[in-house]
Amino acid sequence: MAILSDSDAAEVTKIFGALVRDVHVKVYTQKLECPTCTDTETILRELDGLSERLKVSFLNPQTDSEDARKDGVERVPAIIVSDGTHSRVKFYGTPSGYEFSSLLTTIIDTGGSEEPLTEGTIQFLSDLDTDILMQVFVTPTCPHCPGAAVLASRMARYNSRVRSEVIEANEFPELSRKFRVQGVPRTIVNGIFYVEGSISETMMTDALKKGLEDAPSEETNLLDYLRNEGG
Repeated sequence: MAILSDSDAAEVTKIFGALVRDVHVKVYTQKLECPTCTDTETILRELDGLSERLKVSFLNPQTDSEDARKDGVERVPAIIVSDGTHSRVKFYGTPSGYEFSSLLTTIIDTGGSEEPLTEGTIQFLSDLDTDILMQVFVTPTCPHCPGAAVLASRMARYNSRVRSEVIEANEFPELSRKFRVQGVPRTIVNGIFYVEGSISETMMTDALKKGLEDAPSEETNLLDYLRNEGG
């Protein structure tokens, strides 16, 4: 049974008209111990037929274990979006609700003709001399989550020192507990920094720059760096 309605499929086809380069999407699912894998696979199979620019491959982390290892896939369902040269941009969980739009935006960013990041962010990423892992916890019903998810994905797409993981909080409760996720979006950076809510690209870049320079040893709210500056 199709998940996308005819009108939804037609709208996505129009959106994919902005693609000028091929976009490679890897989908990792499995039959056992993954109740959301079937829906995830169905959604991506439906998207696969909507643009010749979209190159979707379906893998199983058990039978394709070497690919999963190289791609750094640690849980399923997993979706990797790239130009075919890296595996830095990941989505863990079913791309439903508002997170469907996050996935579509990331696909367009990857295969579109325009660079969506600001000059300030590009400069920050160009000067970056340390690795960053951005984990963004989201839910399908959160209207503010796509902003945080897309920003992390854009930064990872631009610079090889950045990796992004958009994680559906309800599907991975053990991770949500580990990082004390009580509201979404919640962005975790390198397991140390956190941001509650969706903030602007400029605020995220400024806070990250100051936080990485400070290099605290315990959990720290990134926004504290901006508040301290203001005070």
